[in-house]
Amino acid sequence: MSWYITDVVRFRAERQGIELLAQEAEWFAVTAWRLDDRLRLVLDAEIAAGGRAYPIYLQYPDMFPHTPPSVFPRGDAVRWSAHQFGTGGELCLEYGPDTWTANNTGRDLIESCHKLLVTENPGGDELGDAPSRHVVSLGQSLRIRYSRYLLTRAFRVLLGELPLRVPLEANLVSLYHKESVVHVVDKVTLADGTQWTDPTVPSQLGPEYTERRVPICRWDETDTPPSTESLDEFDSGFAAVGNTLEARYGLVVHGSELSVYFLDRKKSSVVDVAVISPPPEATRLDAAHSVLAAKKVAIVGCGSLGSKAATMLARSGVGGFVLVDDDILLPDNLVRNDLDWRDAGVHKVPALARRLQFVNPSVDVLQWRVPLGGQEANESADATLKRISECDLVLDATADPNVLNLLSAVAASAKKPVIWAEVFGGGFGGLIARYRPGIEPPPPFMRRAIENWFGEKGSLPRRSHRPYEAIGAGIDVPMTADDADVSVIAAHAARLAIDLLVDRSPSLFPNSVYAIGLGADSVFSQPFDTYPIDVGPPPPEPEVVELSDQEKVTEIATLLELLKDKIGGADPTAQDN
Repeated sequence: MSWYITDVVRFRAERQGIELLAQEAEWFAVTAWRLDDRLRLVLDAEIAAGGRAYPIYLQYPDMFPHTPPSVFPRGDAVRWSAHQFGTGGELCLEYGPDTWTANNTGRDLIESCHKLLVTENPGGDELGDAPSRHVVSLGQSLRIRYSRYLLTRAFRVLLGELPLRVPLEANLVSLYHKESVVHVVDKVTLADGTQWTDPTVPSQLGPEYTERRVPICRWDETDTPPSTESLDEFDSGFAAVGNTLEARYGLVVHGSELSVYFLDRKKSSVVDVAVISPPPEATRLDAAHSVLAAKKVAIVGCGSLGSKAATMLARSGVGGFVLVDDDILLPDNLVRNDLDWRDAGVHKVPALARRLQFVNPSVDVLQWRVPLGGQEANESADATLKRISECDLVLDATADPNVLNLLSAVAASAKKPVIWAEVFGGGFGGLIARYRPGIEPPPPFMRRAIENWFGEKGSLPRRSHRPYEAIGAGIDVPMTADDADVSVIAAHAARLAIDLLVDRSPSLFPNSVYAIGLGADSVFSQPFDTYPIDVGPPPPEPEVVELSDQEKVTEIATLLELLKDKIGGADPTAQDN
């Protein structure tokens, strides 16, 4: 229901305030009140300024008085002001969504409009300049620009180093969207034939989108770059320096400033492309995160929880990943996985690798499409575990105790930490846990302590280790969690991982296991109930078997004999060891 019906008092106050202004001000006259086709309240009026009359209409919005009215030229399709949204469009006045309060009135808009028109049209031959009340944002300036070029910091540095008036070729990558096309240069062939590659652009961007070779040339600030008055003149400017490459785009560097042009060869015209310059560089992560670039994390299980945690770690600056999973991404997985329809039907490991490199182009990803602990060649399983053992951290997102036992044994041998996480059936909560060899007991002991903790409280969490294929096969599978539930647990796991990788001392997490509530179920009375779980100290180290000196000599001699063939048949005992 319209505001003037539900708030008749405000309706009368608006009408009386404006009609009183018409009596007080010689420059203002009311023509009529009316309702438009959408039943919005509209005032037709005239404002006198600079020796002429400006017919206007004041349009009250549906959400008045919470949003401001608008003032438009009435029956006049010309541009009145520099502060106007296009020819015949709304006037940009002192009161807008960013400055309006419900205490303001339509009369305030009329007075502001008069002030603008008098300032810009004071009479005589000279025009005035009204100050702007706001700065147009980047998003506002690009709303009507379909073709855009994204300038990276790395490419901007290169621009100032390009030789003058030397024809070069750039690889332009174009990403087509429904509302825009965005271009970026990822490679430039330099004058000596070598190729410059932008390290901040994902390497797979070009192969997955549209690539084209385009001319690029730098002119000195005192030179006249190619004219854009016509396509022939533009082509001639490039031809004068020896670049005759026919293309749909051309890049002109004038001094160190870049201009990008679309060459419409059907209409024989040159169209300016909006260049989006990088903002001033600002640090978005604290200094402690800088060490993450040299860290490598193994993600075992690239499903919903693993994909989200991996993406968070890539955003945080982790430089290397080993991804382990043999599963395929199906459309049904999209309710929780961090991937999307573009990867449906693809193995989760390469799809997640692509996702991580799109998020952080500098990451190095090693891919293993194998089921850890599943039926696989022994040599393949051994190679996978070896790569995992070389990582700085292992994150188990499988929720499979058998996989965790295997990973913890490998991690204990390599002296590497393990983090595991799981979401309880039904999404009412989850668990994150940290294992550091020598500091916490091995995961099998920790799991026993966790189960005992829940058991003492009389409420074991619901779990299911059945695959998705089991659903509909007569096997009871507990209700699963939604994307928000998984995201919460994944975020906590990622924070625990970052804490380990940056080696904070003391740790932000004084306990090694946390039960995190997302709803009223099991041990949790409400969302965000969190319980630290004490898993006790690690068990005593097993007694180390020592060999006598003679036994050591015997075993080493046996090994040297095995090495004999590897050193060209020479007597290994003669080698200095």
